[in-house]
Amino acid sequence: MSNATFENYSGSAAERYEAFFVPTIATPFSVDLLSAAALKPGEAVLDVACGTGLVTRLAAAAVGDAGSVTGIDVAPDMIETAAATDQLEGAPIEWRHADATSLPFQDHSFDVVLCQMGLMFIEDKSAAVAEMLRVLAPGGRAVINAPGRIQPLFENLERAIVDHIKPELGGFVRVVFSMCDPAALGDLLTRAGFVDIETSEYLARLDLPAPAEFLWQYVNATPMAPLTHQAPEAAKAAMEAQLIESCASLVVDGRIPLAQPAVLATASRS
Repeated sequence: MSNATFENYSGSAAERYEAFFVPTIATPFSVDLLSAAALKPGEAVLDVACGTGLVTRLAAAAVGDAGSVTGIDVAPDMIETAAATDQLEGAPIEWRHADATSLPFQDHSFDVVLCQMGLMFIEDKSAAVAEMLRVLAPGGRAVINAPGRIQPLFENLERAIVDHIKPELGGFVRVVFSMCDPAALGDLLTRAGFVDIETSEYLARLDLPAPAEFLWQYVNATPMAPLTHQAPEAAKAAMEAQLIESCASLVVDGRIPLAQPAVLATASRS
């Protein structure tokens, strides 16, 4: 994989993530995650790899004033943007810059651990899942999701980036979809010591802009942005033209409707 990682987010990229990725992609993904979590008033919730805090804020509203919610992310600018974003009603939120593989919390600190579209970016997934288990109270539960099987839109995006910008950047797109097997996620939780594990797939229904706009909105909201913008203008134009042509059949009334598979897992601490 390239050296474009989530630690390299700029403030502007985190803000673009909040402005584009959150409403367009993260929000549809979050519906089934939060439904499965079935948060109750008064619960203590940890949101791991919280990004700019969409799920964190929704969790705060669900557990109410009697609950508590903490969001952690490895990218400082994500946390800064999360803290600066208006909060819904509900529990106060503590925002922490922290590594998912070494959580700065005592054992049994939380009733629920959530992780939306973050585990696939963590190199040591076993350590991260073990930490989720450690900080859960007995009987506590974890709910994790990740993008499912890669769809043609993202395959075309990957190909255009590889062909015209930097081959290594294709690795970022593939990492996004690297946890598409529900059984593999279940095995990871089993090895960590979780019980009552259930895995499933669902469809996140996305309404995406036309190819050129999607390309730049997506790239600018990811760690690919700096390396992409360093490319020659001719290369960027060729990338855009290739994506437009390859995705022409996906466009409906100027938009790209996409039913993106997602993987969901729920598990408990004994």
